[in-house]
Amino acid sequence: MDNIITLLTSFDTDYMFVILLGLFFTVGQLLEKGTALKQNGIHLFHTVLLQAGYIVLNIALAFIFVLVFDWVSADKIGMFNQFEIPYILKIGIGILALDFVGYWAHRLNHNWHLFWRLHRVHHSDTKMDSSTSFRAHPLDVILDNASVIFGGILFGLDLNIIILRWVIYMPLFVAHHTCYTFPKWVDDFFGKVFATPNLHKIHHHQDQEYTDSNYGNIFIIWDKLFGTYKELAVKDIKYGLIEFEEPSNQQSLYLFVSPLLNFKKNDK
Repeated sequence: MDNIITLLTSFDTDYMFVILLGLFFTVGQLLEKGTALKQNGIHLFHTVLLQAGYIVLNIALAFIFVLVFDWVSADKIGMFNQFEIPYILKIGIGILALDFVGYWAHRLNHNWHLFWRLHRVHHSDTKMDSSTSFRAHPLDVILDNASVIFGGILFGLDLNIIILRWVIYMPLFVAHHTCYTFPKWVDDFFGKVFATPNLHKIHHHQDQEYTDSNYGNIFIIWDKLFGTYKELAVKDIKYGLIEFEEPSNQQSLYLFVSPLLNFKKNDK
């Protein structure tokens, strides 16, 4: 088991992320039979530009993660460092705990106006494909990383668990934002516990009733427990937000400055 953990945490997650994005993006183009290749290429271009700032910030974030979790381990900070627990159990509970914190952080992004201004950039996409995974304002990405740091400190997790959680979540995270619909049996079987791609797509519906639902990252159980779970056929989803429907509002510069603009939520 130690060898498996070592192997998984030794992956270069940046390369892994790029490979997954490329794989899912290519499959998406094949399923669309290349009919929207030019449009998808422009879409990808503006999304990549939006993430340029985060690519630079990522170096600083990685340094911060190492410092914080070295401190957590050295000074025995957090809940799970106050008593002995088998490491494999600590990994399982730790990933579950991080997802619980992530659920509430995600809800806060939707319900606190200042955070929503940043987070709505991720919801601006009127056409879902794998590149939507990294369509996010750099400051929103920093907030997302801050929630992971908070959860890691609170529960006393080490850097390996943080990395392992990301390695496990990454394929699902990219799959969440693909342009294709998964078979119904995936939701019927896995959707009882996990946030399947089809369930996450509901979260990107333009209707705020659905936008403010299905917040779970890995697990959908939090939504079922706390009353934010919704079901809807993927074919009935209209992606994006009204204020971003104009093609000019899909450009990277507009997306980057859009948190400075005051839009009311599309509550119904």
